[in-house]
Amino acid sequence: MDGEEIRKRMLDAYGIRVEPEMTAYVARRLTQAGDALGGGFPVMGGDARTGMPVRAVVDPAQLAQRTS
Repeated sequence: MDGEEIRKRMLDAYGIRVEPEMTAYVARRLTQAGDALGGGFPVMGGDARTGMPVRAVVDPAQLAQRTS
């Protein structure tokens, strides 16, 4: 999954816009996670509506399985 796909899935699934640095972090965590990260990992970004900072716990399995 490339950076553009990660940004789109984060926006669709969580309503969060992520910057390139956070996109790279998410990509690393998805690569490292495999099935080991059952509880998820934290992601910070901006709320798509308000732009306010948001922190959410992302489920790697859910994010990886979402269809475009």
